This record gives sequence, C-alpha cells and structure tokens, in this order.
Amino acid sequence: MSGCSCQENGTNEHVPNFAATGFDGDVSRQGNVQLEGVEALKLSVCVGATYDPATRKLCFTIPIYGNYCITLPIPVPVGGQLKVCAQTCGTLIPTGLKATVYLNGTAVYTIVLWGKC
Repeated sequence: MSGCSCQENGTNEHVPNFAATGFDGDVSRQGNVQLEGVEALKLSVCVGATYDPATRKLCFTIPIYGNYCITLPIPVPVGGQLKVCAQTCGTLIPTGLKATVYLNGTAVYTIVLWGKC
C-alpha cells in the first residue's frame, strides 16, 4: 500500500477500532476514510470440487459467494484430481466472478459465474 505509515508508527490510525470505541464517538464523525490501493472486496481462492460423471456436473462452494454447479464440456477420468480457482473481476467493487477448473493441475475450463469479466 503506497502512503501507508502503519508499519512506521506501529499503529492502525487509518482504520478505527470500532470494537473498542463504538460508532457514536468522535472517530465516527471524522468522515470517510481514504484507503488508496485497498481492494477490500477482491477475492481469489482455490477450492475442492465434486464431480458427477453421469451428468458431467461439477459442484463447488466459493466463500462469500455460495454454491455453484456447472456442466463441464469434457469428461473427467476416474481418479482425476479436481480443483476450482475463482477470482472476482473489477477492483474495489466486484463486477463479476470468474472460475477456472483444474484437472490434475492443468487448467481445462474457465467460466464467468456471474457478472462481467
């Protein structure tokens, strides 16, 4: 983070501790906090998945965003290692969620789960 002095002075002056001060004190009246370069809603995660070979459905759960099931265009061999890596698109406010399916460590399919990427 450019311009952050929290490492220099050892405090978190730019982020009030509302658990200690509450929301009614002077800290709340200071106005909006300007945090340049913070991507608070940016998410990037890899999760395990379950696969139904009869329907080619791959199901997985993305933290915060929920459960998804997609139909893969290719069959997955028995014993194949599956994982799904997902990331939000956009900067501060997500504009979409994109997922990539990995089979035995190789990317085999990418899909936009919602929004625009």
